[in-house]
Amino acid sequence: MTTHFLYIIVGASLMACSAHLKPTFEFNELTVQEVNNTKEPGTDHYQIKDFLKPFQDTLHQEFDAIIATTSTALFAKRPGSNLMNWCADAVLSNLTANKRFNEPVICLLNTGGLRSSFGIGKLTLRDFYQLMPFDNTITWVHLPVDRIADIARYLQTSGGEPIANCVYRQGQLEIPNLLPSHQYIWVLTSDFLANGGDQMRFFLGLEKQETNILLRDVLIAQAKNQGELVLDSFIRCIP
Repeated sequence: MTTHFLYIIVGASLMACSAHLKPTFEFNELTVQEVNNTKEPGTDHYQIKDFLKPFQDTLHQEFDAIIATTSTALFAKRPGSNLMNWCADAVLSNLTANKRFNEPVICLLNTGGLRSSFGIGKLTLRDFYQLMPFDNTITWVHLPVDRIADIARYLQTSGGEPIANCVYRQGQLEIPNLLPSHQYIWVLTSDFLANGGDQMRFFLGLEKQETNILLRDVLIAQAKNQGELVLDSFIRCIP
């Protein structure tokens, strides 16, 4: 009796943004490995490959779909970069569009969560999965004003993270629309960071609102809306 084993080969980064999150895989070639070397036409080897081919073709088409373009290469580099700014801006813009808030809203992500870069030209769905391969979701954190200093100290120690609607400068986190009357601000971040990931312990014990919206999906949506990525290279973390 001939015994066959079917292997579906997928690729993913070995490092995760969170130990409890299941990575989203990028699909590569689908192959069949047999215990014996029987590969005659009409055997199970060819029947399995024929069965898998439509699924493989569909996956390639989806991952090769063009999402947006960029005339400038994007990369993540501390203390700040165009890619870090674009990701933070994309989250802030998407989650606050057409809404009014009584308290300031900023975005804080982590440089380590950006796993790839963008080259000049067309950007595909595959590029965004490579940039953010894990299913982190977006969380709103209601942060007391007295913990803003904790974020500033963290940025000083880390050397810089993706931020939006604020600037870290000379040991202070400057938030343009923060007034003396404000007791809280809202921070848009990932569920991983909101639960203390990457040592962001200043988020622990605070009021949180889970969106269940994938961070990656927001980046894809903003890229589609922009067509050509709108970039800002201003360094927002100035040690």
